[in-house]
Amino acid sequence: MNTKYHRLLLLICLLTQNTSAIMQRGEYPWNVNLRSYYDLEMQETLKITPWLLNLGPTGIRARIDSDKADQLSVKFVFQDKQSPAKGLIQIGDIIIGANGQKFKTSHRFGRNLRGGGGWDGPMMELAGHIEESQGNDGKLNLIVWPRGVKSDEKVVPIQLRPVGRFADTFPYNCTRSEKMLEELCDFIVMDYKADHWKKPNTFHGGPHNKAHQMLALMASGIPKYDRIVKDNIKNYYNLRYNPAGGGFQTWRWGFEGIVMGEYYLLHKDRKLLPAIESLTAAMPLGSRNGNGIYTHRSELNLRTIGKKPYAAIAAISGLQMTAMSLFDKAGLEYDQNLYQNIHQHYLNSATPETAQIAYAFNSADRFNDPKITHRHAVIKLKDPSNVPRDKSPGTILPNGMQGIGEYEIFWPTQADPRWKPTNWIAKEADTNIVTVLKDKGVLRVDRNHPKYKQAPEPKKPYKTTKSGSHLAPVGMGALAHLIGSDIKPSWQYLGHHAANTCALAPGNAFDGHAGANLHGFWSILGAARSDQPKLRRAYFDYLKTFLILSETHNGGLILQPWGRDRPNCNSDCSYGPRTLTTATGAILLALGKKHLQITGADTGSADTSTRPKPGSVRLQRKARTLPDARKALLEKGLLRALAELSHSKKLEPDPINLSRANTKVRLINVEGDTQLTFQAMNGEQVASFAFSDLSTKDHALLALLVAKHRPNNSEALVSAGIYCELMGDTQKSDVYYDKAGPELNATINQLFK
Repeated sequence: MNTKYHRLLLLICLLTQNTSAIMQRGEYPWNVNLRSYYDLEMQETLKITPWLLNLGPTGIRARIDSDKADQLSVKFVFQDKQSPAKGLIQIGDIIIGANGQKFKTSHRFGRNLRGGGGWDGPMMELAGHIEESQGNDGKLNLIVWPRGVKSDEKVVPIQLRPVGRFADTFPYNCTRSEKMLEELCDFIVMDYKADHWKKPNTFHGGPHNKAHQMLALMASGIPKYDRIVKDNIKNYYNLRYNPAGGGFQTWRWGFEGIVMGEYYLLHKDRKLLPAIESLTAAMPLGSRNGNGIYTHRSELNLRTIGKKPYAAIAAISGLQMTAMSLFDKAGLEYDQNLYQNIHQHYLNSATPETAQIAYAFNSADRFNDPKITHRHAVIKLKDPSNVPRDKSPGTILPNGMQGIGEYEIFWPTQADPRWKPTNWIAKEADTNIVTVLKDKGVLRVDRNHPKYKQAPEPKKPYKTTKSGSHLAPVGMGALAHLIGSDIKPSWQYLGHHAANTCALAPGNAFDGHAGANLHGFWSILGAARSDQPKLRRAYFDYLKTFLILSETHNGGLILQPWGRDRPNCNSDCSYGPRTLTTATGAILLALGKKHLQITGADTGSADTSTRPKPGSVRLQRKARTLPDARKALLEKGLLRALAELSHSKKLEPDPINLSRANTKVRLINVEGDTQLTFQAMNGEQVASFAFSDLSTKDHALLALLVAKHRPNNSEALVSAGIYCELMGDTQKSDVYYDKAGPELNATINQLFK
C-alpha cells in the first residue's frame, strides 16, 4: 500500500473513531484503583478497588461495555447488612431494565459529545426507575440475565428505602432535598470525626475538598454543624500569606478566601480580618505582573527561585475573583486593579454564543497579533557578563532588554509542539519584563505590551447558545460577576452569560481537567444563576440523576467514572472520592436554603425568577417620577422603618457606599427618628448625619437595607422598588415590585400619577 495513503487513512481513523473505543483502550476507567476507605470490601474481595459505576443505593457496582452499551454488567455486590442487593444479585449478572421496562438507549462514553456527555443510556433510565421506586414502596424490580444467560431472564426485586420523590421545584421547596442534604452533611461530619484517619477531626483531601466540605456545611444552614464550622474557622485567624513562598498555594488562596468571605458575611467575625488583609495583599503578587493570570505557583515565588511559569489556569483566577466579590459585598478592601483585570479576561474569553473557557482564558496571551500566543520565553545571552553581578535569581532588570546584547532563544523552540512565533521578543523589547534565572546568562522574558486586545463591555444581554466542558472557571465567573455590593448591568450580562453556558450542558457538569468535582461543584453553582427559568429547570431535572445514581448504600455519594477520557487527568478517585462528591451533592441541595452568597442568598426563588428576560421590554422601561408630596410620605415611612430596626437592635453591619463618606460604612443607630449614625467598616470612626442631608441615592441604599431585613414585608419591598426607580434602575425596581406581589401593581402605578 502507498505509504502516504496509508498514513492519511490512519489519520482519518484516529480522528473519527468512537470515543468509547478510547475509553475501552487499556480497560480505562474500569481498572483505575479507587482509593476509598468506604469501599474496602471491594479491595478485600477483588484485590483492587475498581472504579465502577455505582447503581444508586442498591449496593451494586457495574460497568458498561462499548459493544453492549445498553446493558449494565455487574462486577461487584456489597455483602454487608446495609446492601439491598446482597444475596439477590451476583457478579456476572447482566441488568437490562427495571420496573417492567427494558433499557432502550445506549450509553456514550467520553466528553464533548453531541448534545452533551454525562449519564445517558441505561444509567439515565435506571435513575428514573430508582426514583419511581423510592417514591412508592421502595421496591425496585430489576430485569436480569443471571450470569449473563439471556434465556434465564428473570425479575429480581430489590428493597430500597421509600424516601419519596424529588419535588418538581427541586432543589427548591423540596422535602426530599432537605432530608438528603442533612444526610449528606451528616456523612461529611462522620468522616471528619472518623478514627480511620491518622488525624481525626480534620477535613481531608486537599484545599478544594476542605473548602467544599466547609462550604457545604455552612450552606446547609443547619445549626448542629455550627460548632464544627466555627472550630475550623479559628484555624483561619492566624493565616498569613507569603507570595514568595513555594507550593501550589495560589489554589489555596482562592478556596480559603471564599470560605473566609462567606463566613465573615454571615457572622462579621472581625478576627478573620488580619488573614483576609494578608490574602488580599498577596493576591496581585501571585499573578503575572498583577494582570490576573495565575499558574499553580505564585508569580513572585517563580521569579524568586528563577523558574519559568506553568500554563495559565483560568480556574485559579476565577476563585480569586469570587473571593474578591465576597470581600466587596462585605465592604472589605481588596486590589481593585486585579479584580478588574480578571473581569477583562472573562470578557476577552466570551463570545456572543458562549462564555466557555477551555483551560486558560481564551485571549489571556494574545496581544496585537492573535497568532502569537506565548506570553513568556527564555533567552540565553552570548555575553553573560552583561547582567550585573549583584542581580540575584528572581531579580527583574530595571532596564529590561536594554544593554543585554546578543542572545539566542532557549525556549520555546520549534521542536516544542506548542511552539508559536517568537518575533515579539525583539519587536516588543522596550516593554518586555526581564527576570534573572539561576544561571545569570539565562533570562526569562515576559510580554508586557500595553495595547493588548480588550473586548468591550457588553451593552445588552448575550444570547447564549453553546456550552462545553471544563466548566469550573465558567461557573466561578458567573458567581464572581453576580455577587458584589454594586453590580453593573454589563457585569450582570456577562455573569448570566457564564451561568447560561453552564446550564446548557448538565451532562458536562463533571467533565473537565484534573478534578471532576471541581467542575461539578462550581458549574452547579454557576448554572443556578441562569436567568432563563426553563433552561434552569431542565438543568436541575437532569442533575437529579447525579444524586440518585451516586448515592451509596452505606453513606454519602461516590464519583462515577464518566466524562474524562484520560486516566491521568482525574485526581478525584484518589483524593476523597466520597467526601468530594458528597460535598458537591450537598451544595446542589443547599441551593434551596439560599444561606450563602454562592448559593443565592440575595436572589429570589430560582423557579419563579423575577429577573427580566434578556431583550424584554422591561429592560427598556423608563423610570417615572414621584410627586413631591408622595416622596415626603415615602421618606417618612423609610425613617420609621429604620428607627424600628434600630430600636429593636436588629441592624446588622451591612456595608453602604454613603455619599458623605470616603469609605464603606454601616448604619449603627437612628436617633430622634431623623439623625442617622454610621461607623466605618474598617476602623472605629463614627459620624452622624440628618436624613435630609443625605442624597436620594443614600436613601435608596437605606431602603434596600430595610428590604433585606424585612424580605416578607410588602411595604418595605415597595419602598425599595420606588427608590430604585427614582434612581433610574427600573430593572431592580421591577424585581422588588414582583416580590411585593402582583396585587400591588395597580397601587404602585397610582403612586406615580
